[in-house]
Amino acid sequence: MARLTGTSPEARDAAPREITPRAIVLGLLLALLLGAANAYLGLYAGLTVSASIPAAVISMAVLRALGGATILENNVVQTIASAGEAVAAGAIFTFPALVVLGETGALPYRDVTMLCAAGATMGSLLVVFLRRAYIVDERLPFPEGVACAEVLRAGEAGGASALPLLWGGLAAAALKASQDIVGAIPGAVQSARWIGTRVLAGSADISAALPAIGYIIGIRIASLVFMGGAFAWLVAIPIMSASHPELRQLDPEAAAHAIWSVQVRYLGVGAMLVGGLATLWRLRGPIGRALGESIRMARTTQIAAVAREDQDLSTTAVLGAVALAIPLIFAICLILSGSVFLSAALAIALAFIGFFATAIAGYLTGIVGASNNPVSGVTIIVLLAIALLLKLWGVPAGIGPHLAITAGAVVCTAAAMAGDSLHDLATGFHVHATPRALEISVLLGALASSLVMAPILNLLIRGYGIAGTPGARAGALAAPQAFLMAKVAQGVFEGGLPWGAVAAGVLLAVALVAVDRILERRGARWRTPVMPVAIGLYLPLGLSVAIFVGSLARLTRREGDRDSNSGPGLLFAAGLVAGEALMGVLSGALVTAGLKLPLMRP
Repeated sequence: MARLTGTSPEARDAAPREITPRAIVLGLLLALLLGAANAYLGLYAGLTVSASIPAAVISMAVLRALGGATILENNVVQTIASAGEAVAAGAIFTFPALVVLGETGALPYRDVTMLCAAGATMGSLLVVFLRRAYIVDERLPFPEGVACAEVLRAGEAGGASALPLLWGGLAAAALKASQDIVGAIPGAVQSARWIGTRVLAGSADISAALPAIGYIIGIRIASLVFMGGAFAWLVAIPIMSASHPELRQLDPEAAAHAIWSVQVRYLGVGAMLVGGLATLWRLRGPIGRALGESIRMARTTQIAAVAREDQDLSTTAVLGAVALAIPLIFAICLILSGSVFLSAALAIALAFIGFFATAIAGYLTGIVGASNNPVSGVTIIVLLAIALLLKLWGVPAGIGPHLAITAGAVVCTAAAMAGDSLHDLATGFHVHATPRALEISVLLGALASSLVMAPILNLLIRGYGIAGTPGARAGALAAPQAFLMAKVAQGVFEGGLPWGAVAAGVLLAVALVAVDRILERRGARWRTPVMPVAIGLYLPLGLSVAIFVGSLARLTRREGDRDSNSGPGLLFAAGLVAGEALMGVLSGALVTAGLKLPLMRP
């Protein structure tokens, strides 16, 4: 991946204007606003919208009106703002699970704030050790990072150069509005039928952003994501449905979704576990060099000359901040368990597990983007491991699931923040920003968002309720990931988890690793890394189909342009991502304000 060209000379100055008071204030306001909107969207539909591009667009409009704005200052604003969405994702996927488990009353402000702050700190800063490995050495696509960079550059250039971005944004916004606001166009096309005792189902999302992401990441990765989805829905579900005759009472779409959510999805969980370990092992060299260089610079008393575009926070600052998060985790675990030794062991273990989670989540973001990063899949892996350890430790079932969810909240927030942080660093890489400035910015946004997440969650839960829990009314929030987390935690202590599906996913991933090694030794251009396939196994088929279709459009480019992330095609794709994200935030705000959407209800 070549760096984008055309950045203004000002962005390459020795000390460009990046972190300014107005950028911090505007970024924090947007972080709180977009974080609240995404908290509702996530609880309502199980999806969040990346806040980076909407924040970048708003920032460019506001700072241009104030005058004297730079592309790097706008980049700082979107970096701070995007942290609100990431903290919201970590919180909504886990804390409402406590309500599902039977907790009554408001979620404690102290617990939610401290755990969000701990996870956000780890996720924001541990990626410092991964930045060079993933962005510079590995050159992962980071589709939304590239798209956001194009938006910033087009906004700075203005004029005719921004036309593809504008047309893409208008087209995507019109499609999204017709779906979410008007209700004239469905969100997906799908079909399912019974074939004897087996159910066969397929779907394709009607989206502008997903094909654009496929266009950005290219055919190689998109085809692997599609392969995982096709195996899950066209092979695994038909096979498993034959052993569940009770599902014949359901219509085929409901039966297929039930098998996918209860069993097949766990193939992806097992594959992600192996894929994460394989990824860390394959990148052990770059990551080890980054850690070694950081330690060497921390020990030396001499000031080394480092280019501005390669300046990170110091190792001392990163490890010191992460160390401050450990007492917060310890205090909450001690309140829940009453065991000093267990709480200390869990707090220290989560610091190491946090690095594992950030490494996986950051890699996944590099493949499919921040909006499609399956953070819940990473969290389930960790939640399974923690719950099993707690059960082996002898923690009673009365507090075990609650304690596991608490630990999972830290990891989920860290994983969401890691994906967001690396996405922002990838954007910064393309606009020649200073990594240290972005690392400070994202931490500021994350900590500020942590302070208000408990009131936002309690307001939504009190106003709408969680579907399936006592007192929930019509139109209650579905909170699908929270239900999944609660089920996993309960399943470990009370039984019922599909361990066979998890084991099958592990075996499938091991086979892919073996094939990938063979292809690597033969020098093949086409490889089979596990993580894209695991994403396809875990996510709905419609998403992988839409991404794959978008990647096919890139094949129409000239041979020399296929591996180049530049040009009007990419700018149009960035506009598609931006338009859908902006309209998604707008529709969420309308629903939060009390408007019943879509207007054309079936």
